[in-house]
Amino acid sequence: MIDEIRVSLPGGDDRPGVLARPPGEGPFPGVIVIHDLVGLMPDTRRHCQRFAEAGYVALAPDLYDGKRVGCTVRTMLDVFRQGRHTLPVIASARAQLAAMPQVDADRVGITGFCMGGGFALLAAADDHYAVAAPFYGAVPRRAERLSGLCPTLAQYGERDRSFRPHAERLSEHLETLGIEHELLMHSGVGHSFMNDHDWPLFKLSKYSRMRAQYDAPTEAVAWDKLLAFFAEHMPAPAV
Repeated sequence: MIDEIRVSLPGGDDRPGVLARPPGEGPFPGVIVIHDLVGLMPDTRRHCQRFAEAGYVALAPDLYDGKRVGCTVRTMLDVFRQGRHTLPVIASARAQLAAMPQVDADRVGITGFCMGGGFALLAAADDHYAVAAPFYGAVPRRAERLSGLCPTLAQYGERDRSFRPHAERLSEHLETLGIEHELLMHSGVGHSFMNDHDWPLFKLSKYSRMRAQYDAPTEAVAWDKLLAFFAEHMPAPAV
């Protein structure tokens, strides 16, 4: 079941979000889900629901504050500013998720897609997470920025010419830092193979350097890899 919620921020402000929960009282492990450049769309809700079906409580905050233009632009630019406006929103979402009686506060993971994958990496380095699973996200140039990272599974598309260098950089950073990790490069697909959108500009991006296009068979493989990695580091009870 998916609920529309509000994520409380410091200072009394809040943001929209969605919450998906498995049946039962738990406690269950939790997952923060960070949406891609398109925003908090049905695709993000779909991922949250799948986490719930696998035994995780999933919370996805709306980084765009309901698609307000100013907030949307600021969030996009924040990818290149180390997330100083966005990471507090993610930290508040994590705190709210961990405080729920149905959630085991010591077992919270994070995943994100595209823009959200980059933010997921930064958030996992800054906060207490059991596991991180970024998809085709941007990677900071300095390895030290990720020094606090938890075990990480990162997945990219082999045809994504814009983000393949980020995958290579991430692999080098995690090796240098000695962080447990797995990096998967899926052949035959580009960017956004996990994201199913009807947005016209998204459809056109398959002709860009990113070769962005949803691919259901690759998504199925990637999802199985993600759940296996999560099960290793914060297993969920059978639902």
